[in-house]
Amino acid sequence: MHKILILSHKPNDLSDLILQSCPGAAFVPFADSANVYLQDWDALAILGGCGETGYTLPPFLRTQAEAMAAEGKPVFCEFCVSFGCFYAGDPEPMIHHRLAVHDTPDTPSGLAAGDILDGHRNDCLTYYFCPENRSPILTYHNYLCAHDHISPDTLDTGRRALWYVSDNLLICAFRLCNFHRARLAPAARWQTVITTVISFLAGEAVTPVYPAPVCTFRKGTAITHAGQVQDAVQAGLSWFRNADMLIADGQGGVKEGLSHHIHASDGKQVRIKQVRTDCTGETGGAYLLDWMCSGNFDSLRTFRNTEDFIFRYMQIHDGIHTGMMRWSETAWMTCYQDDAARAILPTLFCQNFTKEGSRHFADAVKACTYMVNTTGPNGLRVPRTDCTNLTEASMKSLHTSNTGTTSAHYNAYYHAALLLCYRGGGPDIFLQTAEAGLRSIMAVYPDNTRETSETEEMCRLIFPLAALYEITKDPEHRAWLYRVTEDLQKVHHPSGGYMEWDTGYRANCSRREAGECALLAENGDPVVDLLYSTNWLPMGFAYAYLATGDNLFRDKWLEVAGFLVSCQTCSEDPSLHGSWTRAFDVSRWEIYGVPHDIGWAPCCVETGWTVGEILMGLQFMQIAESVLKA
Repeated sequence: MHKILILSHKPNDLSDLILQSCPGAAFVPFADSANVYLQDWDALAILGGCGETGYTLPPFLRTQAEAMAAEGKPVFCEFCVSFGCFYAGDPEPMIHHRLAVHDTPDTPSGLAAGDILDGHRNDCLTYYFCPENRSPILTYHNYLCAHDHISPDTLDTGRRALWYVSDNLLICAFRLCNFHRARLAPAARWQTVITTVISFLAGEAVTPVYPAPVCTFRKGTAITHAGQVQDAVQAGLSWFRNADMLIADGQGGVKEGLSHHIHASDGKQVRIKQVRTDCTGETGGAYLLDWMCSGNFDSLRTFRNTEDFIFRYMQIHDGIHTGMMRWSETAWMTCYQDDAARAILPTLFCQNFTKEGSRHFADAVKACTYMVNTTGPNGLRVPRTDCTNLTEASMKSLHTSNTGTTSAHYNAYYHAALLLCYRGGGPDIFLQTAEAGLRSIMAVYPDNTRETSETEEMCRLIFPLAALYEITKDPEHRAWLYRVTEDLQKVHHPSGGYMEWDTGYRANCSRREAGECALLAENGDPVVDLLYSTNWLPMGFAYAYLATGDNLFRDKWLEVAGFLVSCQTCSEDPSLHGSWTRAFDVSRWEIYGVPHDIGWAPCCVETGWTVGEILMGLQFMQIAESVLKA
């Protein structure tokens, strides 16, 4: 086996793995390389990917390194600006780009032409005078619309990412050295690439022992006792604090979460620091239900902090927009009704399912009243309203004309909030508006307007349809609930999750580029969406059980709860442990999916939509059971 010298800014995943796999290998930081004599070594790895920008070898090292290459010794250059006759300009960010495997004699065994690999928030160097004598193994492409494989015939030349210049010179134009902590996906394919690099340097086949992934999962957990759910709930509640998402224990609101973007240089995941009203409310709801289920008064205090923040600062209290819920601390005069509804739902749970009731129920009534006053006769509201565009006349027009959308994405939780507000003592118009809206959607279902996928629309409808039937006991409303539940089973996965599906790919965000985008490329992709779809089902099925007493819904809740316990992130990193990400590949049991969304791609973690909603749904079954026993 070759004696390998590793030069880099600092130890990294690749250098550690080479040292573990290859006896006689050594690591020297660039800063300490002045007295290094490369002729003493059989192979050289120059790893520049954990620096701020591409690495440039100083002349005394470069001349030695190029002499090694000329002698036929293996040299691997990763994220190096210049070597031999080629050099590069500034690296270009690779945010929505993906890597594809090419069919060449150099393609590693275990990879097939057209296989896709994702490099997360990476950078790539573009070389001038790059030798074209050998085809690249990997190339970068912008917006490859496929889950994990694309026909090689559809690939253009792309941007060179990994290739041999000669049998003993291997070039990597992007950041690869911290592949492990950066969670490059799918993991097995990247391990094939890394094994190829190490074997190239070693001069013989090497079988590295890869460390446990940064994120692991409890695959195949069947819910057999309440303690399993409670452990997941407590891990989720702890995540909010460990990831620093609560501002002053909720008094200053809740941050949105973790961005999809993971820096390939060091594996750090970007935080989304913006405070959103919906995320604050949903997070508070997770703590409210912890108090309701366990009696934890610290959780009650956190809920009250978030509730006070929402109604004190994020609700308008005078003028023609009285009652309006602000979307966020930046979109101050914008109202998305579905987001506003989810912000106040915990207040409505408190009003309906605790002896004390809610201190802010009157404020929740004002919020619902404002939204009803800007909803058409068919019970549907336009996707959003902005105060700058609204006068009393235009608000009246919204209330008297059917201009809304039949999308559950924009209306379903709004209707659920109206129903719970009515259930808690609100006016009849709330029930009437919700029933009219759900009737409008079900009149065209399953061809209602879709935002992300058909799966999302079905998942979002379960909760409001259950709430409607609980109040009215109307057989037609019951039929709607059972119809959507039955349709959902067509995308049910044996793991308990529900795969993304979109008949005809008619969703607004289907196969999009440079905007909000679905995880789905082709129907049948083994991907579950925990931001827009399956995350709504624990609450939906639990409330359907409360509304009907039918064990069908309890069984469905047990299945999806088992899935969520199984795919909850377990990690030594406290900013990740206990969370759920947007995308989950149920064939690999790994965080993976089409990464094209402009802000909420596979690795993102939303405090409200994902973690808060899942935690509320996991706990609400206990509330439903207690109500049915009473």
